[in-house]
Amino acid sequence: MNILNKIIIRLLLLCYTFSITLGDAPIKVHPDNTVTFENVYIIRYSSTLTPKIILDRIENAGINYTHRFNLDFIDSVSIRFNENDDVIKCSKIYGIENIWPVRKFKPRLFTAHKISGVDVFRQRTGLDGTGIKVGIIDNGLDYTHPAFGNCFKTPGCKTQFGTDLIGVGDSANPVPDNDPRETCEGHGTHVAGIIAADDHELGFTGVAPGVTLGIYRAIDCNSGTGDDILIQGMQFARNDKVDIINLSLGGDFRGWNDTPLGIAVNKLSSEGFVVVVAASNLGEEGLFTSGNPDSSTNIISVGDVDNIQYLSFVLIPSNDPKKEILYNTDRITLRYRLPGPLPIVIANTTTNLPESDGCVSYNKDFTNKIALIRRGGCGFGVKIGNAVAAGAIGVVFYDSEVTGFLPVISLSETPDAIISDVDGEYLKRQIRRNKNLTVSFPDKKVVIPLSSAGKPSNESSWGPTFEFDIKPDLLAPGGRIFSTYPVNLGKYATLTGTSMAAAYTSGTIALYMQAKRLKNGNFDPLKLRDLLVYSAKPIYNTTKFPFSVDKQGGGLLDINEAIKTKAIIHPSKLILNDSAHFVGNHKITIKNTGKKTTKYTFDHIPTPSVRGWFNNTWVKTSSFVIEKRFAGVKFSKNSVTVRPGKSTSIKIKFTQPKNLPNDFGIYSGYISIKDSEQGTKSTLPYLGVKGDIRKIPMLSNNPPPVIANLLTGEVFDQPNQIGQFSFNGGDFPDFLFFLNYGSRLLVIELFKRGDFTTNGFVGILVLPKDFSNPSIQIGRNGPSDEITEKPWDTRIVSDINGNQVIVPSGQYQALLRILKPFGNPKNMNDFVIWESPIIEIIDSPNSSNLPNKNKTTVKTTKHPGTTKNQRRNGSL
Repeated sequence: MNILNKIIIRLLLLCYTFSITLGDAPIKVHPDNTVTFENVYIIRYSSTLTPKIILDRIENAGINYTHRFNLDFIDSVSIRFNENDDVIKCSKIYGIENIWPVRKFKPRLFTAHKISGVDVFRQRTGLDGTGIKVGIIDNGLDYTHPAFGNCFKTPGCKTQFGTDLIGVGDSANPVPDNDPRETCEGHGTHVAGIIAADDHELGFTGVAPGVTLGIYRAIDCNSGTGDDILIQGMQFARNDKVDIINLSLGGDFRGWNDTPLGIAVNKLSSEGFVVVVAASNLGEEGLFTSGNPDSSTNIISVGDVDNIQYLSFVLIPSNDPKKEILYNTDRITLRYRLPGPLPIVIANTTTNLPESDGCVSYNKDFTNKIALIRRGGCGFGVKIGNAVAAGAIGVVFYDSEVTGFLPVISLSETPDAIISDVDGEYLKRQIRRNKNLTVSFPDKKVVIPLSSAGKPSNESSWGPTFEFDIKPDLLAPGGRIFSTYPVNLGKYATLTGTSMAAAYTSGTIALYMQAKRLKNGNFDPLKLRDLLVYSAKPIYNTTKFPFSVDKQGGGLLDINEAIKTKAIIHPSKLILNDSAHFVGNHKITIKNTGKKTTKYTFDHIPTPSVRGWFNNTWVKTSSFVIEKRFAGVKFSKNSVTVRPGKSTSIKIKFTQPKNLPNDFGIYSGYISIKDSEQGTKSTLPYLGVKGDIRKIPMLSNNPPPVIANLLTGEVFDQPNQIGQFSFNGGDFPDFLFFLNYGSRLLVIELFKRGDFTTNGFVGILVLPKDFSNPSIQIGRNGPSDEITEKPWDTRIVSDINGNQVIVPSGQYQALLRILKPFGNPKNMNDFVIWESPIIEIIDSPNSSNLPNKNKTTVKTTKHPGTTKNQRRNGSL
């Protein structure tokens, strides 16, 4: 802003001081740090006038101007004055009510606010979450980031609560301390930024920048944690009396409600805490991919939709300073850590640059250089690692697969980026012509629109739970979300995942709670969850039909509709179960909390059915069959009239789609309830499964269950095959099988060969650390978790008395028992059974190394420990 404009603005302030007595229009002046267009103003006039009338009056006042826009719906026009003092003349014209300078806006990094309506809500109410406490159980926060005030627990600091449950240890060996600062991975800092960032450097805020944070570091630098650590984090948050607990984490394929985590989060909800959990990121892997604890009954499970736009950046080659090459990166580490100019080299091991280049070690020296590598042949991480080993300080990939929309690379410690195939070939040519070519990474951002804006993200999982509850409950922005990141790792990042959507929801709930003056203990979190579900907006896949309820739950979170809604509706979702347990008759109750009598009108919004079970296996989402097969719906009344403060009920009768095969396809839809007084429309999701889930083949024959000897490579899958095992070194049986559906109980027992009676029972196999037998609430397998493995490496079993004993030499068979859905563990007919090939235990020369055969110990509970599936549901 030049000096003359600053003088003019100060004169405008003076004019405003006298405007009340003079009757002039008040001229609204922005603070000095606001960037405005020179001499461009929005002029608001009396609603009794028109743009033409007011423009004529301006012209008649002898003011020269250039007309920009008519802003009719806010009774305004925008114009550019030719002279600096014309704005003062304009303020004296009769009928003009307000004059505002037109501000310049940088790209709004949190464009997701436009999808959810948060921008409208905050502008209309001025609320920012002040007074609400949000507890974040994640991998910590770099609170030294300016967006968080560079403080912790000091007066006026955004972060007032928290602790570190990991410390200098890891999830296996935590060493707790009191400081939850984290600088090694960044997920928690990104999540916290979505909820509460107040960033003045790039000019963006989180959803609710006024909230107070509690940070509970419960995940280590390798994204590992355990149930106990997470529950401990919940206890700390509980003791700190936070209002909302955000869990952007979970285990995959674990669609059970009553796991330890499930019990913990359900209890927190019953005590008045709002618990928000990220749904699984398994959207590509078919139906029934809910996780844990996002399958819990009383929490808010959140899937994600894609953002409106995302930030891309540019690199500039030294041969052409005007050429800007677009690149994508998860983090903007290149401009923060490697702004350049830096030498760039073609990182290849062969002349023709095949995709496999970079998949093996380099014989070259890339010290202090940027490596240009072609994508493909192996993972980004492998190529980055090999380049760094050769001395590279940054990597630029060029995409060999697409030339248009650029993907985002998974996070790495090394600054990285990806450019298009065309730009990659251009750089290659320039490097070959000029060995001294350098590239620089300026501080410039480019906003790229997303064609999938507002649609459910591909990675967001499909439900339902193994017991047919609708999960996720709703969706929120989570695809390509820009937010904060640890300062040493680049300060900012663009990540995608349900973690981001859960954080966005937590921030939105904080705004709602502030608006309604809710605090922990003075409201029911379940009723709030229900309100958010039926006030959400179903997202339409076509002009006529929404996406399946199984993908989006209630739909897209809508805070403005939630605030406006005056109906309390129970239940918020209707579970029809499968065909064998079909519940077709439902009753919903509506209470009118408004001040006027209201007519509620009912309608049915069906969604196409989704079939994903073919050839006795769950297929990936890309192979779904989507069909216009709908449930039948009949209302006992088409409308009801309810007086203020009163309630009424209606009955709904569902019938299953007759033309949908009994192959576990999902049919769903919404019950629409229109409020004639408020103009709102609530939508209750419903969902059913066609077929008897008890008949699903729990144990897959493709691949079939086997016993493998990983030492010799032998595989045994036929009943009469004999596998010999000495239990010396790696010579032991490894049970490998594929589960088509989750089970509440899976157990492997050992019997004498051919005798599966009580007399032949030897014991339950005792498995090594990180494996469990029996397995409780085990999930189904899928593409990312392709096989269930149970290695038996000790010759030890737990006998009928619970004692651990060594099995003597001889021939045995294992019995794998898997409880069917809705089965009774006391009824043997409710189990799927597999009798193994023959296991012959032989003594070996080293058998003296085995434990004492006479030793008996008390049976102990085996803990599965930290596994790859107990990780946060963050970026892909």
